[in-house]
Amino acid sequence: MAIPDATGSTIPQDETCQAEGKDGGCRLTASDRLQIERFLSFADNSSVVYSQLLLELLNRKLQAADVIEGAAPPDLAAFGRHISCVVDETEAESGVLSFGLVARAGEIPVHSLLGATLIGLSVGQRTRLMSEDGTSRSLVVTRVGAPFGA
Repeated sequence: MAIPDATGSTIPQDETCQAEGKDGGCRLTASDRLQIERFLSFADNSSVVYSQLLLELLNRKLQAADVIEGAAPPDLAAFGRHISCVVDETEAESGVLSFGLVARAGEIPVHSLLGATLIGLSVGQRTRLMSEDGTSRSLVVTRVGAPFGA
C-alpha cells in the first residue's frame, strides 16, 4: 500500500522498518514508543504544522517496530544516545537523538526526517532517508554511543 507524502509522491507503507543489514527491521523500547506517541499526540493537537511525511513515518514505525521491554541494546538508536550515520556514502551526520520540540546544536530531533528515520535502527543497518521533495538517499547507521549522561 502506498501513502502520499506532502509532495504528492508515494512511499510504500511496508518499507518503514525494512532495513538491510543486521536485524532487517527496527525495534523501539517501550519508553521510545511512549515518547513517539506523545509527540504524535502533540502534533495532532498543536497549531504547529509538521510534515505529513514525518507524521506518517512515525506512525508506521509505531505499527511495524518490534517492542523491547527494558533497556535498549547497546547498538540500538534510542532517545538520548549519540548516533552517527552516513548519508549517500559521503555525508557524515551525528548527534544525540532527542525528542525535544526545540532543535539544539548537537541534537537530532525525532521531529526531523533524519531523527524519525534513525529511531529504532541498529548499527550496520541501511535504509532510505526520504526528503520532502520526494527524493530518497541511502542511510547507514555507523555508530551508537552511550546514553547521554551515562
